[in-house]
Amino acid sequence: LCNVVFSSLARLAASMASSWNVLIFGDSWAKYMHPCWGEVLASQRLRAKVFNFADPGSLCGDLHGQGTRALLSPQVPKAAGGLLARDTLVVVHTGGNDFIQKMVEGVFGGGVPEVFRANPGVRESEKLKAFLDTMYRGGARNFLVSGVPAFPEMPIWNMIWPLLTNLMRQGKLADLGVSPDDDPRLALDVQISALHDRWEALCNDFNKQHPDARCVFFDEVGALERVRTTLGAANFDTQMWDFSMFHPSVYGHVQLASEAHRCTAQSFPELAALAPHPEVSAPAAPATGARAAAALPPVQMQTSPAASPAAAAQASSAQWECSVCTLANIGARTICEACETERPKAAAIAAAPAPGKAEPQPMTIKVRNVKGDVNFEVECDKAATVDQLKAAVVKGAPSGFAPEGATCVIALGGKFLLQGSETLTALGVQNNTQVIAVMRAASTVAPAAKAAPAAAASSSDPAPRS
Repeated sequence: LCNVVFSSLARLAASMASSWNVLIFGDSWAKYMHPCWGEVLASQRLRAKVFNFADPGSLCGDLHGQGTRALLSPQVPKAAGGLLARDTLVVVHTGGNDFIQKMVEGVFGGGVPEVFRANPGVRESEKLKAFLDTMYRGGARNFLVSGVPAFPEMPIWNMIWPLLTNLMRQGKLADLGVSPDDDPRLALDVQISALHDRWEALCNDFNKQHPDARCVFFDEVGALERVRTTLGAANFDTQMWDFSMFHPSVYGHVQLASEAHRCTAQSFPELAALAPHPEVSAPAAPATGARAAAALPPVQMQTSPAASPAAAAQASSAQWECSVCTLANIGARTICEACETERPKAAAIAAAPAPGKAEPQPMTIKVRNVKGDVNFEVECDKAATVDQLKAAVVKGAPSGFAPEGATCVIALGGKFLLQGSETLTALGVQNNTQVIAVMRAASTVAPAAKAAPAAAASSSDPAPRS
């Protein structure tokens, strides 16, 4: 009897969930020679109608064309006025090919790939944001945005470790704050964390700008880590990937679909009710539309009065934060000293305190490890240095995080913060800033290339695009 009841409920849920439409965009992790996790999630888990506009080998900039095709397609269900139906979920997987291309250009151009420079993913995230805005204007209100699958246990990385090791030994990754004798994996871990934070921040900012929408970040690297823990390293390494060494197998996509289902069940109450995940309790429906807008504090519009002579004189001791690299520049500069980004017209200029008159300005700094499974907060003054922040992290870290003899290093925006006399504010650290804490062991050992020979890093064959 229980089985009959459960089957009936499952059929009812499936018939209800079929009213949803899932539009898929991106690269070959979204459309491949076999169903990818987005399609498996939509058709098998959510029982929704699937419309896949992804193109294998595509870049972030190609999302615009994919989105245009979807909005103009007569097959995609529309609501009154030609906008997308309300029960539409947009799934996006992009960014991997952009960084593969940059890596190839760096290798064959004799330089350092951009993916291994500080603050990665700026332009790619801007293109992704533009795509999300386009789909929002087209009526979409539900988004599932996957992170970039820069997963260190992917077999293809065995070909990249020699390249990364050589770059570090030559001191070419000093931009990241790593030294030649560091473990090369340290540089990769910091970049992975920087991409994670940028994609997650993009989704959070989108939600703030559009309170009637839900843009959910799917941490694909975290999902891969959970799958590897569940399956065990041996089973994961042999079953998760196909012959390309960087595409999931059929089995691998099924595992990722389960993780994506978990994410949607945690974030979309309607889908959780219609297609529940066995390990997730359905969340409460959030306020949307007018109710959500009413719950938000009113937006304060600030105007800039005409500058007085005193204000002009103060500009030389004032600061403005670059929107790209977060460097604090003096007020007199019109472009960022680090990345040459033009200062926004409405950039906030913060006056520097007069010498000898600085008052304590405590702030909270959020700290996490590379994997994101350790999170805590520390208190630090805005005028503190990097060394003082490190001391606060070691003192406030959970038990076992900071082993005796290890050295604490702090990363922000894909770059290690080096010790010096600069204040945290000058380095772009503000209240509630998220930083990555890494504990360097007393001695580090470079990872060995487990499968591919070192010569593969200098091969003249172009890297495949996913």
